[in-house]
Amino acid sequence: MFLGALIFVAVWCLIALFLRHYPETMAGYNTMPKAKRENIDIQKLGRFVSNSMFAGVPSVLLSPLMPSEGLYSLMLCWIPCGIVVVAGIYVNVRKDKFAK
Repeated sequence: MFLGALIFVAVWCLIALFLRHYPETMAGYNTMPKAKRENIDIQKLGRFVSNSMFAGVPSVLLSPLMPSEGLYSLMLCWIPCGIVVVAGIYVNVRKDKFAK
């Protein structure tokens, strides 16, 4: 179980670091019209999404210590993904925070 959690954390952190350094690869940014792209601070948005992904890492690292399989899957996958979903909702609600 611990090896699976470590592999998940490694992949999750690599994706977060990739988004931090190449934020233009985020979904929807390349399909956006050029006029809208110019109004977005993509570096700030990339750092925010990357930081929200790193916020879920402690949950994954604690998952092997959970006594039941239900809590294990909750800590391993659902909490980190839920943090990213909440961050996505926050970005959509507070669009002005990520404007240039």
